[in-house]
Amino acid sequence: MSKIVITDVDGTLVKDGTLDINPEYYEVIAKLIEKGIRVVICSGRSYSSVSKLFRPLADKLYFICDGGSVIRTKNEILKSYPFDKELWMQMYKSAKSVKDCDCFISTVGPCYAEDPDSEMYRWLVDSYKFDMTRIHGIEEVKEDVIKLSVYHTSDCEGVCRDDFIPRWKDKAKLASSGSTWVDCVSKDASKGTALKRLQEYLGISKEETYAFGDNINDMEMLQNAGHSYAVENAREELKAVADTIIRPYWEYGVLEVMKTLL
Repeated sequence: MSKIVITDVDGTLVKDGTLDINPEYYEVIAKLIEKGIRVVICSGRSYSSVSKLFRPLADKLYFICDGGSVIRTKNEILKSYPFDKELWMQMYKSAKSVKDCDCFISTVGPCYAEDPDSEMYRWLVDSYKFDMTRIHGIEEVKEDVIKLSVYHTSDCEGVCRDDFIPRWKDKAKLASSGSTWVDCVSKDASKGTALKRLQEYLGISKEETYAFGDNINDMEMLQNAGHSYAVENAREELKAVADTIIRPYWEYGVLEVMKTLL
C-alpha cells in the first residue's frame, strides 16, 4: 500500500535551529523509501537549510518548505504560493517597526535580510545553514516572495500579539513556529494545504498519511493526515488535535513510529 510519511523538523526531529540529527533517521527513512513509502520533510525552513540537513537523501525526498509555501523535489518545483508584492512589502515595514524584532524574507531561491551582523542573520547562516543574501532595501528583491518571518529572541508571538498579528492576520496566514518566530505566508498557503495538494499529486489518501509535528503551524498538516502524532514537547493546542502523543524529539519519538512502518 502506498503511504506518505510527513514530518516537521524543528522541535519534532531536532532541536530548533540545528543540523544535529540522529543519523539513524537516514537509515530508517531510506528503508521506508525502499518499501515505496513517500517521505516528505515539511518545515518552516527554506530548502537551502533542509536539503543540507537531509543531504544523504535529498534526491529521494519530497520537501514542503517555508511554512507550506513551496512544494518541491531536489530538481523540480511542484507548486509555490507567492505573496502579493505590495502586501509583503507593507508587512516587512510593519515587522521592522516591532520593538526588539527583526525579519527576513524567503524566495524559492535565496533568503534576504538587511543586517548581516544581527543575531537573527548569524543564527540563520551559522546554525540553520540558510543561503542568505544581504540587501540594503527591499526594492532590491526581484523574485517572488513566498514567506516573511518575524524574529524575536524569546517570545515573538507575544511581542507581535498587540499590533502586528491583528493588523495582518486577515490578509496573510500567520503562525508561530517556535518561541522565536512568527511565519507569514500567502492566504493560500499552509503546511496542510501543501500536504493536501501533494496527496492529490501522488494519488495517496488522507487515510494513508502519517504526520508528525510540534507547533501551531503543524496543525492543518496533522488534520489532513489519517494518522497524526504530536511529540511530547509539542504545544498543547497541537496535542489536542493529534491522534497520538509520542516521545519528545530528544528521545526520538518520530523514529520509533517510523520503525513500526517497516
